[in-house]
Amino acid sequence: MKLQSFLAAALAAFSFCSNLHSQTLQLKSTKAIEDQTAQIGGDPVEIDLSEFFEIEGVTGQIVEMKFDEGAVSIEMLSDVAPLNVENFLGYVDDNTFDKTVIHRSIADFVIQGGSFTATLPIESVVTRDPVVNEFSLSNLRGTLSMAKLPDQPDSATSGYFINMADNSNILDTQNGGFTVFARVIGSGMDIADAIHAIPTYTLTLDNSGFPYEDFPLGGNASDDITVDFMVELETARRVTALPNSDGSPSMVSFAATSSAPEIADASFDGSILVVTPGGASLGSTTIVVTATDTNGNEVSDEFVVEVEPAAPFFMTQPMPRAVEVGRPVTLSAEVESALVATYQWNLDGSPITGATESTYTIASFSNSDAGEYVLSVTNSEGTSVSSPAMLIAIEASARLINISTRGIARSGESAMIVGYFLSGVSGEKEMIIRAIGPDLLNRGIEGAMLDPQIRLLSVGGGGVSLANDNWENGNDLEYLTELMPRSGATGLMDGSKDSVIVGSFPISGYTALIGPNVGEADGIVLAEAFDAEEDRLNSDVRLFNIATRAEVGVGDDVLIAGFWVVGGEKANLLVRAIGPGLAKDGVQNAISDIELRVVDGAGNTVGASDDWGDSLHRDSLVREMIGAGAPVPDEGSKDAATIVTLDPGGYSVVASGVGGETGVGLVEVFEIR
Repeated sequence: MKLQSFLAAALAAFSFCSNLHSQTLQLKSTKAIEDQTAQIGGDPVEIDLSEFFEIEGVTGQIVEMKFDEGAVSIEMLSDVAPLNVENFLGYVDDNTFDKTVIHRSIADFVIQGGSFTATLPIESVVTRDPVVNEFSLSNLRGTLSMAKLPDQPDSATSGYFINMADNSNILDTQNGGFTVFARVIGSGMDIADAIHAIPTYTLTLDNSGFPYEDFPLGGNASDDITVDFMVELETARRVTALPNSDGSPSMVSFAATSSAPEIADASFDGSILVVTPGGASLGSTTIVVTATDTNGNEVSDEFVVEVEPAAPFFMTQPMPRAVEVGRPVTLSAEVESALVATYQWNLDGSPITGATESTYTIASFSNSDAGEYVLSVTNSEGTSVSSPAMLIAIEASARLINISTRGIARSGESAMIVGYFLSGVSGEKEMIIRAIGPDLLNRGIEGAMLDPQIRLLSVGGGGVSLANDNWENGNDLEYLTELMPRSGATGLMDGSKDSVIVGSFPISGYTALIGPNVGEADGIVLAEAFDAEEDRLNSDVRLFNIATRAEVGVGDDVLIAGFWVVGGEKANLLVRAIGPGLAKDGVQNAISDIELRVVDGAGNTVGASDDWGDSLHRDSLVREMIGAGAPVPDEGSKDAATIVTLDPGGYSVVASGVGGETGVGLVEVFEIR
């Protein structure tokens, strides 16, 4: 069937139609971006580029039609043909137009598609009910209309055509007029012209023997017909004119460069240009913004950003804490100042003599040192004051005494790991390490491991290498029975296959590996380490670090490590949840983004962290990690860390993946004094 047999003409073009035809519909700059000022280390400057760039005259929904030859962007004209726009967008949204073919191209007239697949044999697309004819605008070059059957004005379904010439005298007066529902914008007609220039043939492309006339096909006349030679519409999708912050497709993209990124650099949040001043350099930089449409057309503008001096800016803040009388303590803050600055620490509003650096150390804390500390930093632009840090004097720190973790333990490298470090000058500490599985079944825990085992090693391969499978085997039961009540460990059923290691251990670090016995299944285990010392509150050997490594799941399967602090008045603890740091050390399936909450016995969150480097106390974290012998995570890593000051009691560390991430995670609690 020839195209002319089912294309018709329509009414003369309205005056609005000629105005539509006169618009350029091109990417353009509407006005110049003004020069900007910013303060060094200060807030970013945000510029909405939609106020400076546009596709001229385009206000409707845009659809990007991506052909082999390039992209043709079209604007829907819902004001004049709402039903036909809705019909066309329906085929766009359900991907009907993807992998379809331009099956007709008539010189100086139209190119037509939307009806057949780009396959061999060719197949008709699945169509919906026909749409009502809404002829209003003339069929001028660059407009799109719906194809329909002869003498049936309301028969259009999925077929469309692009007018390659002014066809108003042919198509505006037949068959009720052909409904113009969209127009080509930007330089999309260059792509349409390239398609229009492809040679056409009369071909038999399906099993019916029907001749497809004026079928555009690449290659040479002597070549075999293949899909590769067809003009394929790869995708048709809705896009916005300018970028959105959600990352959805757009006709225009933005790029920006800074001549001096150390002074100020540029980034984007959708169509918002974000100019961020640096923290170390004054002066000016030229920002060049380039808008590029899907056909590669570019429009640029540039402006100058002057970064000026500012009052000092606090990057981190001094940390409040409890301090044992007689022990040292350090306060610090990181401050940015492009100008020469002076520092002054103040206690309860009064300057401290000689405390004129960003770091202030008290070698031996006393009751008279307790109070509110504030750091004042001054340059020629002004004075900035830190957040107050309250230091509380205590006679004795509360102590860590145990850790317990419930999670899934597996064999090999996926074993659950419980670690602890003992500190002191000399001596030993009585400890109980347990792997509870069968006893969990008695508590109604489904999926508990039926036969766990423990292997305990001293860190660095020292003199300790112990193992247990079934708690009643290989242990001094009388000794164990004595230690369990005073440590807080619950009793175990006779004959159960829970595992226990008990003993007196010298100052060192220890790692307990917990997994299923040979031939047994993986499962849920409660891993526990207890300080079983009779006078643990006064012992010279302290349990200063406890840790557990296990799988971090979602919901009820997040990693939860419980611990107790007893005695004394308060405990300062460094709490960490490590994921990316494990991957760096070669741990398989380490969680890539982890966060933590410290929860008290009443369920209140008393500390939290996500992305340790974002902490306002980052410098204090680094100092305490180094002091505790804990590796400092990489800058920008997704590990979590915080410092909390806690009253005696029971607490839990809840470690979970950000955004539902899962994998192996490590929870650590360090005593810092």
